[in-house]
Amino acid sequence: MASKEATVYILDVGPTLKAKREGFNVSRLEETKAVLLKLLANKVHMNRKTVYVSVILVGSNHTNNELATVDEDGSAEYQFVDVLQPLGIATLDLMKGVQNDVEYGETMGDCMDGLIVAVDMMSKFCKRLKYEKKIYVLTDACAEINKDDVEPVQGTLKEEGIQLNVIGTDFDSEDGTEQPKTEMQKENEIFFKEMCEAASGNVFSLDEALELTNEFHTKKVKPTAVYRGTLDLGDPESHPDSALSIPVHMFPITMPVKLPTAKKYSMLSESAAADDLPEGHTGLVNQSRTYKLKVTADMAGEDMDVDTEVAADDLEKAYMYGKTIVPIRAVDLDAYKLRTDKSLTILGFFSASTFKRDWLMANTYAVFPAPADPRAEVEIAGLLFGMFEKNSYALCRYVRAEDAEPKLAILWPEITAETKFFYFGQVAFQEDVRQYFFTSLTDVKSASGKKLEKHRLLATPDMISAAKDFVNALDLMTVEDGEEYLTPEVTFNPAVQRHKQLIEFRALNPTAEFPPVPAPLIKQLLPRPDLLDAAQGYADTLIRLWDIKKLEKPVGKRGYASSLENDKDGIAQLSGVGGTEGSLFDGLADERNNNKRHKSESVFGTATTGSVAGATGFVPGAGSGSAFGQGQSDLAASGMVPFEMASVREVGTSDPVKDFQALVRIATINTQQGVRPAGAGWISVSLAVEQMKAMVLKLILTSFGDQLYEKAIDCLKSLRVFLSHADFADVAMLAGRQEDDKETIQKRVTTWNLFIKEVKHLCLQTSTSPQRIDFWEMLAKQHRKTLGLLTAQEVPVGAGGVSDAEAEQFWEQSQDASVEVVAPAEDEQDEDDLLALMD
Repeated sequence: MASKEATVYILDVGPTLKAKREGFNVSRLEETKAVLLKLLANKVHMNRKTVYVSVILVGSNHTNNELATVDEDGSAEYQFVDVLQPLGIATLDLMKGVQNDVEYGETMGDCMDGLIVAVDMMSKFCKRLKYEKKIYVLTDACAEINKDDVEPVQGTLKEEGIQLNVIGTDFDSEDGTEQPKTEMQKENEIFFKEMCEAASGNVFSLDEALELTNEFHTKKVKPTAVYRGTLDLGDPESHPDSALSIPVHMFPITMPVKLPTAKKYSMLSESAAADDLPEGHTGLVNQSRTYKLKVTADMAGEDMDVDTEVAADDLEKAYMYGKTIVPIRAVDLDAYKLRTDKSLTILGFFSASTFKRDWLMANTYAVFPAPADPRAEVEIAGLLFGMFEKNSYALCRYVRAEDAEPKLAILWPEITAETKFFYFGQVAFQEDVRQYFFTSLTDVKSASGKKLEKHRLLATPDMISAAKDFVNALDLMTVEDGEEYLTPEVTFNPAVQRHKQLIEFRALNPTAEFPPVPAPLIKQLLPRPDLLDAAQGYADTLIRLWDIKKLEKPVGKRGYASSLENDKDGIAQLSGVGGTEGSLFDGLADERNNNKRHKSESVFGTATTGSVAGATGFVPGAGSGSAFGQGQSDLAASGMVPFEMASVREVGTSDPVKDFQALVRIATINTQQGVRPAGAGWISVSLAVEQMKAMVLKLILTSFGDQLYEKAIDCLKSLRVFLSHADFADVAMLAGRQEDDKETIQKRVTTWNLFIKEVKHLCLQTSTSPQRIDFWEMLAKQHRKTLGLLTAQEVPVGAGGVSDAEAEQFWEQSQDASVEVVAPAEDEQDEDDLLALMD
């Protein structure tokens, strides 16, 4: 294929093209313009500097060509031939000119004059260089043609290698469909067929041309080698006599086509007056980037401007090592790189039977011997036939360029009558492999390990046979009259084709509505109706044999996910805020009807709901809910601890919030089931709270700079939400309840207020090393409303809480202010602690 193209389009605009074809609502000229626009659009989409096009109008009211002459006696030649654009790059402006500026001519034009002008233009432009040359004539063939220069023109077309194609509005189709035409049209159709046959071209009817131009097309890509080097077997440098080094070129066979990236465009260029814009403006904008220093909490005390700019020359690369940023200095970059040499080296061979398809990744390439190298052809052929006879593949090490990352690849031979080459496919390293294990489809074992012969999950012979029949009914290999359906050669990327169509449409129609998705594009995205009809009976059989039933989609999220639904900070909402369903243990022993609840397991209580007929429960924002979110009744009723929580025994540093939630939930479930404390590993809510408090202090004190501050704040949020959102009804309305209900809620609120004061005291005291004043300032500036003292407005009525004034004063206290941390009295030791001591 020639790397350069030159195409001339000759459009007949004579007065006879004003007429409409039978059954059509637009003129013949509008139809031929539509075909021409499609042909030009394909050239524009190619976006290549070596693709040249020209448009010539025949029968125009204007004469504009280099061959036009007028003699003294009044005779004129090559009149009414207008070169709309000489050979040049296909542009949108040319398409707009064809669409909007081409008008009907008042005089019949001679297509032979236009053809001679096109041949002359092409000969002068291309000279003797290697071009792919084509001429298209779009006409209704109603005008008389001067045949005096036919033979010289045919000779020039053949000599210059120019292909001639003619599209006639009323020509007969290849399928035998005849169109009504005049005697002149019949004569001209025969003439054009003879001309095209001599010039290795074709004659198309307008319907055929419209069908062909409306088909999907792919962009022609010039073959470009991605690797030019040697294929080595052995070590050519150390053992040049015994090693094999074959010059090869590698070309891509498959390569994903990506959608074009959008450019930044200034809308001001459209609204501004032309005089206010610089000459040659395009509407595109230039981007600039500035770097500013990020001021962290530990730098806040320094005189550091938040808008301090950093020059690009002062930047260095840095990588994450765990949670730590490790900068790599520019002088160390050379040592950081893995030094490699460009190469394609065979490491060894293995049997093709052991090759697994899932090893392949990325694109597929083809490896050929270097052009014009007979020795390389012989060596590649020997290696190809040797591997083919041994049924072997080669494992290779591939380095695309110097210092590029090495890759593992496989070479396998491909031998056909036309060509012989190696396929090249990249394979995975260990880090690239993702292994998943699923339940066996053929082996079902009992709890004792015995293999079961019959089970509802095991397929019977009838089920397997029905599945085979269903697959065969949807076979694509013989759908199209015995031919395969949706082969890669005729299956196009819908995203790419739709994008191409819409960009082209918007370029020519700035304000019109977008056209619908083309029917052929939709067709290849949906199953064929005839296949569905043929397979419906087999599908019904599968449904009956497998007892397949449609599952209703659950409304909302269930389980643990419901507690994460509305958590914008990534911290699970331990309260039932926003829910309308019952709490975690609604329905257990019909609590709401018998007005009973289990005794609180500790001073912090449990996540139970004790409702009273007519009582109004406290829930911030909406109806009642547990400390663990909504929709959890099935979890508690089952009496099971979720698998992912069963192994949690303490609040760890990896994910303390999740561990805390798990501990509280395990303790609550055990209490609801009546499990008595036993052993040192017994989990209680009070234990979970104490561990969470200890974890917060640990994160603050051991943080390197502000590295662990965010995690500490997440823990504080989780703890405050749990201690503030009580799962009991309004304390003031708890008639007939035990007195410790009220005390339990009050102590939860008091626990938080004392702890946050302890955190403040720890941060502000000068004896702490290192000082954590920056952490407290972060709380005061960014989390003043969410991590302060619990006020009476935030907790149930009667549950305590401080006043709004005291909560505000808490943030305004000086660093010297001491915080008194009150420990529980000895006689207030909770039930869990007593039971633990008895162990």
